[in-house]
Amino acid sequence: MEHLIAHIEIPSANLEKSQKFYTELFGWEFKPFGNGYLLYNNRKGITAGLRKADKIAKGEKTIFHVNVNNIDETLKKVKKLGGKTEREKTAIPVMGYYALLKDPDGNTIGLFQGH
Repeated sequence: MEHLIAHIEIPSANLEKSQKFYTELFGWEFKPFGNGYLLYNNRKGITAGLRKADKIAKGEKTIFHVNVNNIDETLKKVKKLGGKTEREKTAIPVMGYYALLKDPDGNTIGLFQGH
């Protein structure tokens, strides 16, 4: 498997405004995905999510998620390479799993493992 970006997650203080922006800019049609989350799926292996945030805190940023075959094995490598696990493997109903890591510089990177 190529380790390509599978998903991007964009924090939004105003989901309606952000949805309009990205729909008009890129043609992304978002659908509700639960818990203040909107999801765009291009049906070609790449999704984009708008995550509701009360306000965009300083330093809050867009997170991209990389496709991996096995999150558990990847997180073991992260530790060996000097990174840290920020969020353990977590189920995404119907889609698969995700986890978050911090690289040695403190950047947050997501991992995605499909079903």
